[in-house]
Amino acid sequence: MDDIYTLVNTLEDLLVQEFRTCQTIHQLTKEERSAIAKNDLNTLSSIVEQKEVMLDELGQIEDRRRMTVQNLGNEVGLKTSSPTIAEISQCLASDIGYRINRLREGIAALADDIKIMNSGNRALAVIALERIDALQSIILDTVQPSLIYDYPGSRSKSNQDAVWDLEQKV
Repeated sequence: MDDIYTLVNTLEDLLVQEFRTCQTIHQLTKEERSAIAKNDLNTLSSIVEQKEVMLDELGQIEDRRRMTVQNLGNEVGLKTSSPTIAEISQCLASDIGYRINRLREGIAALADDIKIMNSGNRALAVIALERIDALQSIILDTVQPSLIYDYPGSRSKSNQDAVWDLEQKV
């Protein structure tokens, strides 16, 4: 019985850590959106590095949580090979089970919101890259020489060619 209480406390602690880490990632994702909108590459780079650290930390917490859930599932007598937190919380005392279930739901809600915000951030980044690509094409079209060969002194076919021909003759 002592093992169950230790495992339950460990699970609750891990879920709290996971929730707080998700909150931090959520906040960083909001800041990431702002940096993308402002075209602030320095801030964006810093935020991405912070998110990578937090995602690594989240992975470690999830690994420890999975092991704890597996051990706790065995202790409470669940016969499944991979018990879920929802199944375990039903086997625990009502107040402890309720707290664990609420933490699980909070983590799931944050994860869904982060996923939606990441999709939006990705769309904003793609739009920004397309805008940069279009601007680059305009600039290149303006300064590139005409690929049409004309005899010397002939009249140019376009205004851009006239500018290029003038530069070549100088």
